[in-house]
Amino acid sequence: MDVFFAYLLISSSTPLFLWKENRKLAICHIPVVIAMWIVFISYMTFDLGLTGHILFGLSFLANVVIAHMTIFHLFVVPFFKMMSKPKSLI
Repeated sequence: MDVFFAYLLISSSTPLFLWKENRKLAICHIPVVIAMWIVFISYMTFDLGLTGHILFGLSFLANVVIAHMTIFHLFVVPFFKMMSKPKSLI
């Protein structure tokens, strides 16, 4: 649970980092972060049983997928764009 909470705090700031580079991905990430906070708070206050575990896992999985898409768009795409540029001779 501690690891999830730490990940939740880090992922809550992800849309702020994405806003300049890819607004569409940042806007898609905001509802997932809100859902994760709602599931986390309800998981801590209510006994949701199996439904709570499934919602908890699905919201975490959705956030991990979006986080990996973010890493791909922020680091991998620019790297390959830089590598594909023709090198000029100086």
